[in-house]
Amino acid sequence: MRLVSIIISLCFVVVAAIAQQTSDIEVSYNYKHFHRRGSEQNHQMILLANSSYSKFYNPITEYLDSLESTPEGKNAYNQMKMSAFTSGNMKNVLKRTVPMYIFKNKVGNMEVFDGNIVSMFRYTEPYEAQTWEIGDSTKNILGYECHVASTDYHGRHWTVWFATDIPIQDGPWKLSGLPGLILEAREESGQHHFMATGINATSKPITPNLGADHYEQTDRISMLKTLRKFEDNPEAGLSASLGVSIKVQGGIKVDKTLDFLETDYR
Repeated sequence: MRLVSIIISLCFVVVAAIAQQTSDIEVSYNYKHFHRRGSEQNHQMILLANSSYSKFYNPITEYLDSLESTPEGKNAYNQMKMSAFTSGNMKNVLKRTVPMYIFKNKVGNMEVFDGNIVSMFRYTEPYEAQTWEIGDSTKNILGYECHVASTDYHGRHWTVWFATDIPIQDGPWKLSGLPGLILEAREESGQHHFMATGINATSKPITPNLGADHYEQTDRISMLKTLRKFEDNPEAGLSASLGVSIKVQGGIKVDKTLDFLETDYR
C-alpha cells in the first residue's frame, strides 16, 4: 500500500507541473445513463472551468490515465490487479467505466477523448456553442434559481437548467453557451441525464489528459460508428480485442434502443 500511495502522489505532482489553465469553479455532476443491457448507471463527473476554457471528465479515468503514464505507475496498477485476481476481488479493481474528457477552448477547438472498455479514441472539432431557446420556467438547484432552455444538438433534444448567478457559460459534456452555468441537462428520451451535486470556487489547474497517447486519433463520426459495432455485438468486439474467441452461453443480449449522447452518426 505504501508503494501505491507514493505513486499516486507522484502522479498528482506531474499533473500539476504541466498545468495549462487555472479554473475558477469546480462542479460535480452525477451522470445517469444506461448499460447496453439496460441497467441504470450512475457516475461522478467533474467540470473545471474558467471564462474561456474548461475540462469535463471522470475522476477515476483521470486517476488511471495518470497512474499509467509512468512505468512506476503501470507497475503499481498491475500489482493492484494481480492482488485482486489472486484474492478473487476483481470487482474491486478500478476501471475506466467512463473514459471521457471534454476540453472546451472557446476561442479554438474542442478536444474530446472517449471510448469503451476495449477501444479509446480522441478527436478535435471546432468549439461550437449550441443555439438555445430560453423559456420562462424556473427551478431551484443547489440553492440557485435556474432558468430553463432547450436545444437540438447532434441528434438529440436537450432541456437544461442554468443559473445566471454563476456567470460562466459552460456546463456538462459539450453543452455550453447560455448566460450562466448549466446545472442540469436531460435529453428527451431520458437515456442521458446530468445533475449537479456540488459547486465550489477553486483555483485548481486544468491539466491535460496524461494518457492521451493511449487514445487512437480519429474523427467523431468514425468513433461513434466503431463504438456502435461493439455495442451491438460485444462478443465479437471482445474477441477481436483479446485475440481469442469469446462465446457467452445464450449470447449477450443488448438493448438496441439505447444509444450514445450523439446519434447523428447513423
